[in-house]
Amino acid sequence: MNLEKLRNEIKSFYIGKFFLLLLSFLYRFAFFIKKSFYSAGIINPKSFKKPIICVGNISTGGTGKTTFVISLSKELAKSDIKTAVTMRGYKSGYAKNDVADSKIVGNFFEDQKMADEQKLISLSLKDLGIPVVASKNRKKAIEYAIDRYNPDVLIMDDGFQNFSIKKDLNIVILNINMLYDKILPVGNLRESYLGLKRANFVILNHCELFDSDYIEKAYSYVKKYVDENKIIKASYVISGFLNNVTGEKISLEYFRRNFKDVALFSGIGDNSQFKKMIEKSGFKVLKVWQFPDHYKYSYEELKSINNLRDGLPLLTTYKDSVKFMSKSEEIFSTDIYSADVDIRLSENSIIDSIKKILK
Repeated sequence: MNLEKLRNEIKSFYIGKFFLLLLSFLYRFAFFIKKSFYSAGIINPKSFKKPIICVGNISTGGTGKTTFVISLSKELAKSDIKTAVTMRGYKSGYAKNDVADSKIVGNFFEDQKMADEQKLISLSLKDLGIPVVASKNRKKAIEYAIDRYNPDVLIMDDGFQNFSIKKDLNIVILNINMLYDKILPVGNLRESYLGLKRANFVILNHCELFDSDYIEKAYSYVKKYVDENKIIKASYVISGFLNNVTGEKISLEYFRRNFKDVALFSGIGDNSQFKKMIEKSGFKVLKVWQFPDHYKYSYEELKSINNLRDGLPLLTTYKDSVKFMSKSEEIFSTDIYSADVDIRLSENSIIDSIKKILK
């Protein structure tokens, strides 16, 4: 079911819009009560013996949070900071108190219960040996990662609205193409922009897709809620591609020399931005298939895409490819690639702040 389409249909009726506004008010009230219990010290968050760096958002998806987690993990590795990534494992098939550790699973692509985002992060960080641990019980995932791997620091993927865990640094990712939104269920915000005051850093993501005037307007809007020195502009760049069949990594320059026209498919939070990134990288997109976020492809759908691409090289995201990576050769035979994305920040103060925490 397309929830966005359903919500728009409900909002088209006066009574429906009133109903959504009422639910939004109740959601705000419940969130306020929960936050107040922790703010007033009625409930105390759990502290851990290792620093917790939370990479979260205030929207329900499409901000680029997972890609930032990967990028931050790589940067910490460059600084010889031993890191572990913990997450809840959205849509995981594991029970609440189970722990999924991609380093001991073996071929995690074959694990039907492991969440796609855990597979994505694990694939991206595999060469660095960074463990990725997931559990619906976040505290258990953190305790497990500390006990088993003894990292210098833990990156918690998502959880900005989870007040039960004490964080040493909060990083919030904003997609500048999704600003000016409303709170659930009228819009996609988990909380109002006032929540940004709790953040140590706010990342304005996907600046590569917009001109300087739009970026400055977005920057000015966010400055109403958070200090200017906490805001960092971020741009995505495609550095190359992963051949899903052979596992070979291909540079962007080599790919450009060999391919001009491409086809692509994706099922992420903002499919249109993935298409724009491919086009900005110098490719002409002739065929496109777009699906809802976290879409579960059937074998038949993937075969259909392969049959309809007319011989074009087929591009997708890492997030999509982990769902069928082990069957790539069987389904596509050849020329199926995942875009390898890097993030460039306007400054590097986040790493400096983490180093200060570790001193």
